[in-house]
Amino acid sequence: MDIQTVCRLLCLVLVAGTHLGGGVNAENTSCKNKDFYNKDLGQCVPCSTCIQYPKTPSCDTCPPDEPQDTWRVAAITSFSVLAVVVVSGALLIGVLVHQCRSRRTLREPIEETTGPLYPV
Repeated sequence: MDIQTVCRLLCLVLVAGTHLGGGVNAENTSCKNKDFYNKDLGQCVPCSTCIQYPKTPSCDTCPPDEPQDTWRVAAITSFSVLAVVVVSGALLIGVLVHQCRSRRTLREPIEETTGPLYPV
């Protein structure tokens, strides 16, 4: 046997050993979304156990709890959009009023006239 054959055989053994050693994690993938695999018990444990016992190993593999207050996010978003609309509308009205008043300047001089109300 030459050195290349020995290296190939050694690599094959390492790859096979890596895949066989991953069999422990195969249990982890069979757990549900809200469960985690506990090596001590050898079974899947619900993530709700982590609330009661926070120092349980592998609790960090549980997905984070989603907030139940989605209506608050919707309310904050809608009030923010409403505030932007009100502020931009007020600015637009202010600019339009300013332009209308600046156009009302007198372009022709007023002539003084004399008449019965204005004696000379």
